[in-house]
Amino acid sequence: MTANRLSSGRIISIAVALLVAAAAAGVVLTNKPFAVERVSAASGETRSSAPSRPSGLASAFLAGRHAQAASDGKAAIGFYDQVLTYDPQNLGILTNSYFLAAQVGNFEAVFPMAKKAYEIEPRAGMAPVLLAVESFKAKDYEKAWGFLAKTPAQSMNGFAMPLLKAWAAAPSQPLEKAEAELNQLKTFQDMNDLVEVTAGLLNEFYGNTAGALAHYDTLAKRVEEQRVSVIRVMAEGYQRLGQAQKAKDALNHYLSVRGRSPSVEAYLEASAAPPKITPQLGMAEALYAAAELLLLNDANDYRAQVATAYAQTALYLAPDFSMAQRFVGTALAARNHTAESNAMLGSIKKSAPDYLEAQVLIAENYSREDRTNDAVNILRAVAKEKGGWPDVYIAIGDMLRKDKKYSEAVGAYDSAIKAAPEGRPSNWALYYSRGIAYERAKQWDLAEKDFRKALELKPDEPNVLNYLGYSYLDRGEKMAEARKLIETAYAKRPDAAEIMDSLGWMLFTVGEYENAVQHLEKAVEGSPADGTINEHLGDAYWRVGRKSEARFQWQRALSLDIEDSQRTSLQSKIDRGLAAKK
Repeated sequence: MTANRLSSGRIISIAVALLVAAAAAGVVLTNKPFAVERVSAASGETRSSAPSRPSGLASAFLAGRHAQAASDGKAAIGFYDQVLTYDPQNLGILTNSYFLAAQVGNFEAVFPMAKKAYEIEPRAGMAPVLLAVESFKAKDYEKAWGFLAKTPAQSMNGFAMPLLKAWAAAPSQPLEKAEAELNQLKTFQDMNDLVEVTAGLLNEFYGNTAGALAHYDTLAKRVEEQRVSVIRVMAEGYQRLGQAQKAKDALNHYLSVRGRSPSVEAYLEASAAPPKITPQLGMAEALYAAAELLLLNDANDYRAQVATAYAQTALYLAPDFSMAQRFVGTALAARNHTAESNAMLGSIKKSAPDYLEAQVLIAENYSREDRTNDAVNILRAVAKEKGGWPDVYIAIGDMLRKDKKYSEAVGAYDSAIKAAPEGRPSNWALYYSRGIAYERAKQWDLAEKDFRKALELKPDEPNVLNYLGYSYLDRGEKMAEARKLIETAYAKRPDAAEIMDSLGWMLFTVGEYENAVQHLEKAVEGSPADGTINEHLGDAYWRVGRKSEARFQWQRALSLDIEDSQRTSLQSKIDRGLAAKK
């Protein structure tokens, strides 16, 4: 190892040593990146300093790792840049840095680091894809083809190569070559629709109108089964090719089967002609399709990160690509970056088909921040603009219910039920949600009626069976039916913590304490932060003579988010235990 070059493993070794030293010194690492807490020995007062720039390679690496773990990509990039000043050829840090930069859309940082990484190892991470995209932006299509042509099918980007290489071939090679690249995607399962979408766009680009229409016709035959992103390409393709009536027929059929969708309705009502297919727009579509493809099956955090990077590259080529903006905004929200998510979602133009659905997502972010009034005001504005859209009323009801405004929530669910087409099995969820609001508002007769209606629309739905059964149990009525409902729910979803709790509590209620303990322990394992489940387990422990463990569970329940009415009862149990059985 040279004096000026440290491997990633060596950096980690130094970092671990520093962590051990920090632990020995009593330093606490929090999930608030880079804030340092100092405790005055004289007063015991705690002060937080402003985040500071760490000095030294290992501390910068630690800070970067911590920021990355906290999903603070921008801060992580800054700290990894410091690491690179000490070790500019470190492939691991370079790859990590440009990957994070791509996820936040910082392409000024992405390309220099991707170039360095590519020079060290041409198959490194996303580097070949990112450099191909940079070349596409500059209309240097041969250079872009070169980056992608050398990317092996077994690399992390292999899944996307048929899509990307098809468009990389399009500007300078014949249609047959582009289609040959695309058709490799057929070796993957369930990729036929994606092949049809991309083939339609490619044929449009090459001026093969008949070929493009054939692909869009294939998609239209099963339009009610398609994702909205597929429907958008089909509808815009028909419109560009002078087949507006075909687009209207397909979109109307989708709406008649699937119900209201503001974005689909926007495609139906569109007056402006969609943009002409160019190589840049085609590649943006391919990058976005790759992002969606990653999350269709077996979604996990790493796939979500890669998908976000792909969606950001689509936006680099097509900045007003509203579906990609919405995708990135949703991904940011999933990582609790609500401000950044709203900034992305708020950049979607009002004229875009995705605008209203983006507004709903902005409202959901406000709700996560406990800004219920702001969230509901946005949703009511959406409802006013797009009357009769059940989803927006459902979102209002859910937010009001979360805020314990149960009577107002009932009103929102009323509007959703009125707007929804009658008799659809999927309407069970509307009645179930309104039933919960009624039950919490202490209007049991109306709640019971809604739960029964939900089961009429979807018999044996575990959530409804469980809620209705537990409600009977809690009220001390229809106990035989309560047991049957809960046991049926458990048979349908044996791993659901809330259903295990209901089953355990039902067994407790009828005196089967040992069996109750077994189910309630599993319920607590599945949902350790649920105060009611912890309280139930404490009660069961007490009845089987495990009194110390009972008090521990009650104390734990008291520390969690519970109803105010539970606190007095819990404290009484902690002080006195349960009353003797009669």
